[in-house]
Amino acid sequence: MGTQLYLGVIVVALFATTVTNAEIKVQCGKDSVNITWTIASRMRRYAARHFLGNCMPSRFTVLPSGEGKAEFNYKLDDCNFKRLMKGKNLIYKNELTFRPRPRSSPAAYVYPIECVYPRPTGWVPPFLNLGAGVARGRGGLKLNMLLLNEQMTAVAETNVIPLGSFMPICATVEQKSHQPLLLLMEECVVAATPELQAKSYVYPIITNKGCLLDSVKGNSRFLPRNHSSAIILYLQSLKFGLGEEVYIHCKLLAWDPEVLSESKKACHYLKENERWELLDDPMQSSMCDCCSRTCNTRSKRGDEWESNGLRHTSVLGPLIIMDPSQQKAHNTSVVSIVDQGALLLSLVAAMAVYADMKVDCGPDFVTLMWTESRPQADTSLLRLGNCFPTSFSAGEAYFYVDLTDCNFRRLVTGDALVYSNDLTYVASADSYNLAFTHPVVCAYERPKDWYATIYDPVFKTYSLGDLQFNIGLMNDDFSGPAESTRFPLGSIIPIMASVVQETHQPLLLLLEECVAATTPELYPESTMYPIISNKGCLLESVSSRSKFEPRQKSSEIRLSLQTFTFAMGEEVFIHCKLLAWDPNGLDSTKKACHFVEGHGWELLDNLAQRNLCDCCESKCKSRRQRSVASEKHGMVQKAVIGPFTITDVNS
Repeated sequence: MGTQLYLGVIVVALFATTVTNAEIKVQCGKDSVNITWTIASRMRRYAARHFLGNCMPSRFTVLPSGEGKAEFNYKLDDCNFKRLMKGKNLIYKNELTFRPRPRSSPAAYVYPIECVYPRPTGWVPPFLNLGAGVARGRGGLKLNMLLLNEQMTAVAETNVIPLGSFMPICATVEQKSHQPLLLLMEECVVAATPELQAKSYVYPIITNKGCLLDSVKGNSRFLPRNHSSAIILYLQSLKFGLGEEVYIHCKLLAWDPEVLSESKKACHYLKENERWELLDDPMQSSMCDCCSRTCNTRSKRGDEWESNGLRHTSVLGPLIIMDPSQQKAHNTSVVSIVDQGALLLSLVAAMAVYADMKVDCGPDFVTLMWTESRPQADTSLLRLGNCFPTSFSAGEAYFYVDLTDCNFRRLVTGDALVYSNDLTYVASADSYNLAFTHPVVCAYERPKDWYATIYDPVFKTYSLGDLQFNIGLMNDDFSGPAESTRFPLGSIIPIMASVVQETHQPLLLLLEECVAATTPELYPESTMYPIISNKGCLLESVSSRSKFEPRQKSSEIRLSLQTFTFAMGEEVFIHCKLLAWDPNGLDSTKKACHFVEGHGWELLDNLAQRNLCDCCESKCKSRRQRSVASEKHGMVQKAVIGPFTITDVNS
């Protein structure tokens, strides 16, 4: 048991002594890479913890010497390869890593991979020409969008942008024999994909018919024009998608230079003057006043042009924004992963041996080897919970997974922690009729002072005056705290908030506002996903199965929230404003409303007053009614729960 207790430390130490002798061979092909990594025999059981970028070995074999050989055969478009352009070369970079701990922990070993190719003469990278390459026009027009170098004298030679630096993005319209036109950027957003879809998560840059929103949050601005047919957006690089590939999607509009209006303009915010300014004529900056609200679309002379193809959507990317400080740390070859403050659970040596299956339970992970004697069986169709095999070959399937993954179930008793799951075999790739199910169980000794750290900080308590507010993730029937912080996409997250009143008059608890974010604190530049807004309207209930559950008592409120694609696979926090209020003082700003398909918006607490929810489609305004003293007396409390993770069951 003692050797198992420090297994995580032993693995790192063992790897440190063997990796220096590891043999790594890299062959760069025309558009692919072939890597072989020879692994010491005692490290074979950890084969699935070796990665190229985010890719596991495409093949793993055992050599006659007892060593293992991990092979990575992938295209340069896979595995998160980063492409850089430098002078006359195209460079593709990645890393081989060994990760004995979960992926959220640093790698124990990093080996750089680099493939260098000559840059063809006159070659323009697709990321700089994606918009231009797909641009189409009518009447002799051609729209282009590209990234310029720092001097704005030519096309940029790299798509790697340091965080905080500026990206000169130039859009042009080639007019040829057409009358002179003014080019405008009507709308621009940043996304993680080259195509925008209904559920794409985006970061807005230009909105409201030409208002440069990012000039308010950051230091972005439009540069003075050299010609009406070109516009340069001087965009300060942002944290959205930091270190990953991002794309800038813009709606370009070629327009009559004499017909500017609230809906046909280019406006940026001047911090030194604390006002919006019109790029093309500061004397008419009043057109930009609507940037602080909603700009109208009143019809003006020339609007008929829009039907003749003068508006076009263009895409620029991929771009990679890198944090210089993180990049320096990212290049460190060896990182220690030993967390001195971590609590290592005492481990009951657990080795279950079956006819076809061997299970080895580690401190926080499990390895499983299935040997199949039936030649017709396809081992790729085995599943551990909702996880695919880490690697497989003819007759064998291997799993290396964390106990927090794959939908493991945890049972806590007086003296044991038991993790259980099922190994299943499906009949065919397109049929999920189970051919068999086999239980997988790992049991551990429960320390006397152990508590479920998986909940921290899932459940939070806040005190204010004589009131104590609570909010937390619950299990399916709201009878206790959640047993996991991982929720498959499409499942329901049960959330319950309450207020302990003690000697206070009876109160009604409401969720006034809730948003999802990727950080435990909210900042002005934080990207957020709205869940409840407009003073108690459950916005998410319009497009999903989210709803408020019937109350058990007025001081509690229960929310069944369907998981969403926002920040999928990352840590998510939900930030809420809790409001303790007079049960008889409901109005359009003190309510809990959700959308019921076929019935419209309904009030949770009194169906007869459902008209209080009518404003959920517009803006809810206060109507004075008898209420608890005043909000000034501390009836509003901000709260946060998380982190939790939403997982894609198809990944």
